Amino acid sequence: MADLVAPYLRARDDRVVGEVVGRAYRDAARPTAPVIPLEGVSVMLLPYSPSVESEIDDIKEHLRDSLKHYMGAAADIDAARDNYESDLVWVGGGELVRGEVSNAQGLVTFAAVPAGEWVLLAWREEVRPGKPPKLRAQETRGFRDIPVSVGHSVVTYWWMRIRVTSGETTTVELNDRNVWVAAIHEHFQMMHGGTNSPARRRR
Repeated sequence: MADLVAPYLRARDDRVVGEVVGRAYRDAARPTAPVIPLEGVSVMLLPYSPSVESEIDDIKEHLRDSLKHYMGAAADIDAARDNYESDLVWVGGGELVRGEVSNAQGLVTFAAVPAGEWVLLAWREEVRPGKPPKLRAQETRGFRDIPVSVGHSVVTYWWMRIRVTSGETTTVELNDRNVWVAAIHEHFQMMHGGTNSPARRRR
């Protein structure tokens, strides 16, 4: 990891930097209508790592191998990202973890990005609320906390490798046509056994 981040840190110190500008949007319903900007898209820039790319690609490759893989893909992607961020911080590359959120125009800008190979990971979560099922008291009595699904989110991910060149602007588009993968994040609420009331957390 130290060898991986060293060229980026040198480029930062020598001011060999460029700019990355992203635009997130949804295609309009009619070809002649303007595109619809996507506000609130989380976008991260991370130094390119072959091992992390392989790990992420493996999640996508096995996405539909089983229901367990499919329902756990969003958590697996988040875990891979969190672990890589921690590794970068551990070797002194915390400044290389760059994160922004798209504005009302769907734009996101990263200034003074060290020249080199980077990966861009972006995601947008759309919540789909659901109605929790009613629990039958005679079947749940005796259980303290029971996880009950109260809906889910569809998490759209973009993943792409980009090159940043000194003194230049690298532009990236995030739209419906270049989505990397869409995953499911299920939401649970803890219920008391023998009741339909939410469980109170013990202090």
